[in-house]
Parts: sequence; C-alpha cells; structure tokens
Amino acid sequence: MSINNEKMSSKDTILANVLLVKNKIEKTLESTLPCENTWPVRLHKAQRHALLSPGKRFRPLLCYFVANGLGRKDNSVLLVGCVAEMVHAASLILDDLPCMDDAEIRRNQPSTHVAFDESTAILSATALLNHAFSVISKLDNVSDTVKVKLVDLLSYTVGSDGLIAGQMADLSNIKLNTSLEEVERLNTLKTGALFDFSIESAAILSNISRNRKQYLSEFSHYLGLAFQLMDDVKDKVMTQEDASKSVDRDIGKATILAIKGSEQSLSILENYLIRAKKALSKAQLTNLNTFDVLLYNQFSFLNMDAIN
Repeated sequence: MSINNEKMSSKDTILANVLLVKNKIEKTLESTLPCENTWPVRLHKAQRHALLSPGKRFRPLLCYFVANGLGRKDNSVLLVGCVAEMVHAASLILDDLPCMDDAEIRRNQPSTHVAFDESTAILSATALLNHAFSVISKLDNVSDTVKVKLVDLLSYTVGSDGLIAGQMADLSNIKLNTSLEEVERLNTLKTGALFDFSIESAAILSNISRNRKQYLSEFSHYLGLAFQLMDDVKDKVMTQEDASKSVDRDIGKATILAIKGSEQSLSILENYLIRAKKALSKAQLTNLNTFDVLLYNQFSFLNMDAIN
C-alpha cells in the first residue's frame, strides 16, 4: 500500500469513528430532553426544535476527543459535551431574536422565535440553560468535588464574564477605529467561552497536570478565534443556503474581516490554527490524528496541508 493510500485509509477510519461518536451525541441529546408531548408541550417542542436540529456538534466532539486523548472514556464525557451543546443552542435562540441579530433562519430551518414565538423562544433558551446544570448534577462516576468544579466553570462560561458579556458587547459593536486586539477580545467572549468550557471540562474530568491544562487552554483560545473568524468569512461570502443560517448580519460591525480585509484575514486565520495545533501537540494527547481530521473538516476551505 502506498503512503497516500495509507493516509487515506487512516483518515477514513478516523472519520468513521467521529461519525460514530456524533451519532452517540445525537442520541444522548435526544434522551436527556423531555419528550415533546410532555407538558408544557409547546415549550418542550421549542427546546427540541432548537437543540435537535442538524448541527456539526463540534463542541461536544471537542469535549469527547480531548477527554479520550487524556484517557477518560466513560459516559460522563458524552453528557458534559452535550451540556456544551445545550448552552450553545440556548445562546443561538437568544442571538437570533429580533432584539438581537433578528435572524430568521438557523441550521436551514426557521429560528425558534419564528417557528414558535418570541416568548416561547426566550423560555426555551432559559429551560435549556437550566437543564444543562441539571445534567451535571446527575453525572454518574463523578465525584461531588468535580461536579462543583464543572458547575462553577459553566456558571462562569454563561455569565457576565463569558457568553452574556460577549453578546452585550456584540450589541454595541460598531466599526469605529477598533483594533485587532479589541475584536479578538470580543470574539473570545462570543465564541471562545464555550470552546473553553468544552475543553476545560474534559481536562477537569481527566484530572491532568496544570501544565497540560495550560496548553489545552491555549489550544482552546486560538481555536475559538479561528472559528469566529471563519464564521465571519462565511457570513460575508456564503449564501443563506450554504451557510445554513441568515447571513449579512455583520454589516457595520467591527470584525477582523471588516478591519483587515479578506486576504489578511485568511492569513490571520491560518496563524490562529497553527498556534492552536502547536499548543495541542504540547498537551500530549494520544489521538492527535483525530484532531487533524476534525480541524480539516471544519476549515476545509483553507490550505490545511500548509497548516499541518
């Protein structure tokens, strides 16, 4: 077998494993939610509409494979990854509201406030956030000490130092002599917070050294920045159908794309990914090849061979 064929075979095996884990995530998400015919029916239908719509599940995949690479492979990892997805879904519900981004399409279907109504959308987002904490409290094979750490981390992630701060800053985000550093800070809050939770929670569950946690924190930081910049590029160049959501929501906002232009932004994006992969390699995970494939799939429009 040639070297190229061996690489292809290895990649196919990893992709099959990623798909298997993604299917487990889908089943876990579905099983943790109340049935849609449970009272109050409209509320639970809205939750399921937002959470179970087809998505990449990148955050729970990150949590699972980081923990897996650190030696933790039990069901608690799947559940904590699903917690990240619940919070992500809740944040998207709120982000799409008319008082926020006023987006009508999310994941190629009507946004929750369009499919139901604004009041139901807000309540379903609140219910998903509460349910995320409940899932952590009921984890099996996890000590109370670790549960408290996870709850504390999730509180910080969602709160006024994390996602809420990012959303608040985004609402007042205007393109007026904004520096790259200021935009990066906003992107770290907006997108990076949940990447941090997904990866740090895996580290907490795996009980690793402080040095390895620091490298994973660096990986998360640069990956979050890369992911947000990729999202901004998609918003600019993709159609609504290709992006699977409403586009042109960043007009007039201070984004890296707006202040640096397309060519320089792509160079910055590649640099983020190089720094993310360098940090990840120092964390000594046993499954780095899996992350090569995960990142390749997420950022396939870049020259990933050059980044590797």
